Amino acid sequence: MTQHTPIDLAAVASDEFDVIVVGAGPGGSNAAAAALAGGLRVAQVDKAAFPRVKPCAGGLTMKTCRALRLEYAPWVRATWSSVEFNLWGGEGHRFTHRRRPVVGLVLRPEFDNALVRQNLEMRDFRLFSGERFVDASYDRGFTVRTRARTLRAPQLIAADGAYSTVNRQFHLAHPRTNAVAIEVNIPRDDVRSDSDPQLCFDFGAVEAGYGWVFPKDDHLSVGLYTYRWGLKGLRERLLAYIAAKRLAPRHIDALRFDAHQVPVGGYGLSRSLLPLYMVGDAGGFADALTGEGIYHAVESGRIAGETAVAVHRGDARGPALYRRRLWRSVLPDTFLTYQASRVFYRHLRAGTHALEAPGVWRALIEGYADAATFTTSAVRAPEYILRSLLHGSLRYERLASQDVAGVASA
Repeated sequence: MTQHTPIDLAAVASDEFDVIVVGAGPGGSNAAAAALAGGLRVAQVDKAAFPRVKPCAGGLTMKTCRALRLEYAPWVRATWSSVEFNLWGGEGHRFTHRRRPVVGLVLRPEFDNALVRQNLEMRDFRLFSGERFVDASYDRGFTVRTRARTLRAPQLIAADGAYSTVNRQFHLAHPRTNAVAIEVNIPRDDVRSDSDPQLCFDFGAVEAGYGWVFPKDDHLSVGLYTYRWGLKGLRERLLAYIAAKRLAPRHIDALRFDAHQVPVGGYGLSRSLLPLYMVGDAGGFADALTGEGIYHAVESGRIAGETAVAVHRGDARGPALYRRRLWRSVLPDTFLTYQASRVFYRHLRAGTHALEAPGVWRALIEGYADAATFTTSAVRAPEYILRSLLHGSLRYERLASQDVAGVASA
């Protein structure tokens, strides 16, 4: 275990911040909101000017909505109670919750900007956007340098994403591997399709991964997620997927392709006495099975902000407290989905076939509608299965095999 000087809050000058948040995505903004709610003075730094472009399907699961400490409903472009889990080139499965939504869809630049603007209304909040983080040092408190200024605070929250500069300096998070996602947004009125697109995951549309279609009010988010780092030709594979789904736009040359890596398997955080809290992709907390990262960012951000408040009020166990709280929600999913993905994507046909088992899909869909995590859905499976049967809340439909002639599958 690395030894560091314990935090000394009394050494901090009154004109300095109580916590600095590096990164202004949903995780960083939720961390700032939780810290502000506890009366802390918060500085937030991000290299981008807002609203920024962020490649992401923008799916808010119910557990994400529950973890948010900021208003989100006005920026939800669509809600879905049905979701399709399909084997590419094989049978499909549509699962519907009759009473509650399973996922809400947002446009990430709009959503991220809305979260930042809500924090800007708080008196004790300062945002330094368009300022790249340079480095940080620790001596009874953190000194953080951007390209424009120097900031100081006794605690630091690292929410600076998959390419975390903070983590490269302090080496607290150790993701096991990087998945990759690539996405385009297609205007609805530009799609040459007679059918109404459904929210779906097409497993096997790319090696060790899936294709997705997330329909929103005025556009479709379409993309590929692969657990296989270094896979070549993702742009061409995505175009082939779009064509096979019969979603090719009239102005295909106008499509903007955005790709990013998704660090997964970051459950092995280093132990440290530094009051530094890794959040979201900076910690490698994403769900390796689905690539979902917003929940893990928002929830770890909430925990980081609340931990910063506890330390500010005199609890000296900050780093240990943070890790313990992460193991109540974020890290069990990070661990289990990483282990499961290694099996699922190696035996894709058997994995998707398992979704037909009532004990599997009933627990997952009822659990997700109940804002449960993957781990909680597994632990409470008997309860969710019984509840769905008693209430008649779920419907399952088997769909015909998809025609994907000419498109390679895993």
